Amino acid sequence: MIDARRAVAGLAILGMADSIYMLSYHLGAIDSLYCPFFGQGCNKVGRSSHARHLGIPNAAVGVAGYATMAVLATASGSRRVRRWASPALAATSLSAFVASLFLTWEQPFRVGAWCFWCLSSAAINLAILPLALREAFRAIDLSLGGRAQGD
Repeated sequence: MIDARRAVAGLAILGMADSIYMLSYHLGAIDSLYCPFFGQGCNKVGRSSHARHLGIPNAAVGVAGYATMAVLATASGSRRVRRWASPALAATSLSAFVASLFLTWEQPFRVGAWCFWCLSSAAINLAILPLALREAFRAIDLSLGGRAQGD
């Protein structure tokens, strides 16, 4: 069975690629997004006023968030590091999940379109969250003197 930290790292790398693709479009490096199910929806969402919050492109925040999760997931291999890295990973993952919920809500209600890449990112965050929470609970158990399974 694949270790949860490795799964999180792999999913985070996939999320980074998704976010870099969206950021490339947002910044004008590519002219159009491939949007398999929603026609021009990806382009409409990707350059809408809702593609930025607090002046920062959502995709740039995605790149940074996924990079953080990948680093924390790979850094949490030793017991000593896991005590702080795993809870930090869970907090980052929970934040990303909550942001994805909000951004997914914005698509139909504020932009009037759906984006395949945005929904893919939300699905990746949904997949990472339980894995990250599991690792955080294992780290807490270890720090309280328990012996987490798989160690």
